[in-house]
Amino acid sequence: MSDLKSTSGYSALIADQLAQTRDFLSNQLQSSDPRLAQYIDYIRNRQGKMLRSSVLLLSAKIFGDISPLHISIGGVIEMIHAATLLHDDVIDNSLFRRHQPTANSLWGPNLAVLLGDFLLSRAFSITTSLQRNDINKILAETAETVCIGEMLQSSCRGDFKITVDDYLNIIEKKTAVFFANSALLGGIISNADATSCNALYDFGLNLGMAFQIADDLSDVFGAEANTGKTAGRDFENKIPTLPILKSIDFTKSKIDEYRNKALSSLKIFADTPAASALKNFTSLII
Repeated sequence: MSDLKSTSGYSALIADQLAQTRDFLSNQLQSSDPRLAQYIDYIRNRQGKMLRSSVLLLSAKIFGDISPLHISIGGVIEMIHAATLLHDDVIDNSLFRRHQPTANSLWGPNLAVLLGDFLLSRAFSITTSLQRNDINKILAETAETVCIGEMLQSSCRGDFKITVDDYLNIIEKKTAVFFANSALLGGIISNADATSCNALYDFGLNLGMAFQIADDLSDVFGAEANTGKTAGRDFENKIPTLPILKSIDFTKSKIDEYRNKALSSLKIFADTPAASALKNFTSLII
């Protein structure tokens, strides 16, 4: 995948707000006990590419200024995502992520799971204080759906006879719905109309589908030095992904299909810098 750290394209438009989201996230991760400092610092220093909060911020930007609530929810989204990654690394016994040792490899599975649980608890503690039941409901349903997707994937481990539809259902739940609701929340917090919110949801859903299929393809063929993750873990862990189930050309065609659907969902928006940035974002991450 492309280098997402550059400020060209989409990121320049929300660079300040992404920095504020990172600061918010860091400020929310505090512990008064020095024995826990190394674990909290581990989370703070591995905030990643912040793709989902970028989707939220760019979606919000379509309708005007980005508010402090957008920043807060962007931070919460990244906490939830980071928690799922900590748990994933335990399940998959991954040694590296983003070119850095995983918590699982540094301190073992027990601590890694507890770190993930801490992040989830902190995330929902923050949302409760915001007193926005509509936002809370979406975030809670997102976390629930991601867990269902991960459980479905685990239940299919070793079954390389599952259908393409089975696979697509799994990745919709474990990945695509998170992108969809990130885009949706950007619109909802901006008080966007229902048609716009639906379009943003569809955009995020199809973006997430294309992103996960591309990520699964890179797990099979991407060099570990380039991806920053332990390569070949899906096959080693007997996870039936699309490039394993079908041919490479078919996998690439599905990526193109979902990417085109994502871009099509943006057609209702005027060709503003924010809408253009979302298109650029789509091209960069897939």
